[in-house]
Amino acid sequence: MTDTLKTLFDILRLKSGPADLPTSPRLMWGLLGLLVSLQALLGAWLMPEDKAILPQAIVSGLVTLAWIALLLRLFAHPERFLQTASAMLGVACLLAPISIPLVSLVRPQAGQPVEFTPAVLLTLALSFFLVFINARILRAAIERPMFQCVALFLLGEFLVFAVMLVVGFGGA
Repeated sequence: MTDTLKTLFDILRLKSGPADLPTSPRLMWGLLGLLVSLQALLGAWLMPEDKAILPQAIVSGLVTLAWIALLLRLFAHPERFLQTASAMLGVACLLAPISIPLVSLVRPQAGQPVEFTPAVLLTLALSFFLVFINARILRAAIERPMFQCVALFLLGEFLVFAVMLVVGFGGA
């Protein structure tokens, strides 16, 4: 397990890729469970007004897995699903303790504009870093140009957002 954790940190530091992770369904499902738990616990603690944190985390995780599976099938690399999904879920797990508190800190109140505080700028920088890391993971998995992988990752995030709206979470 420490080797897996080291590999996930190496992915964040751009020293490893998803191919360096074990091909393990238990690892992938374990990381999904850990991510859902982190999101639910941190969300319930930092955003107690949102009562649907757990179902949102579950739906988001499952839609993300479906999107990864679809992309890998479309680009003829379905055998890379477990490692790619594990890498993306693992990166999200490592950064959730930073990103969720930041997001809860910078969320504007209804009708209030967003002020560009250091916390907002840090959240923006972390968001760009997450897009870059996940696009890099996709690039290793589907062997496409980085720009295309950035677009595909963002399209997947839009899909998660759209599904969340369709099932009744959040507002437009």
